[in-house]
Amino acid sequence: MDHQKTARILVAGSGPAGLIAALGFAEAGFAVTLAGPAANGQDGRTTALMNPALKVLERLGVLAELKPKAAPLKVMRIVDATRRLVRSPTVTFRATEIGEEQFGLNLPNNVLVPALARAVAAHAGIEWRKSMVESWRLDAAHAHAVLADGS
Repeated sequence: MDHQKTARILVAGSGPAGLIAALGFAEAGFAVTLAGPAANGQDGRTTALMNPALKVLERLGVLAELKPKAAPLKVMRIVDATRRLVRSPTVTFRATEIGEEQFGLNLPNNVLVPALARAVAAHAGIEWRKSMVESWRLDAAHAHAVLADGS
């Protein structure tokens, strides 16, 4: 398939969500074009992924690489940080209360994003155009996207 002209699926964005979406569609057998800049391996933030999302990463073949650098989410605290006079009380949940070892994992983005980017780069069903979507339009049957590189 000539991704330059037509693609069944275009994923716009190369952050964790876009990389995971591209991998998921490609693993399902779709030809995918991913549009977005190269992955940022310097991001100091983290991403908390709950157990159902971890199952997706496992199916995509990237979870094993990530687990050693992740922190398990065993306790969840909900805090009302508003400035209202009457606030909701802080509530704490423990994964063990529902028979789980953890709610999920907290992953450093500088580990998560490069691992996903490597999986995308290695997947034959994904063409990664390292350019932003500049404009797009919808007609009755198709979506059309023009990237900043002119493609």
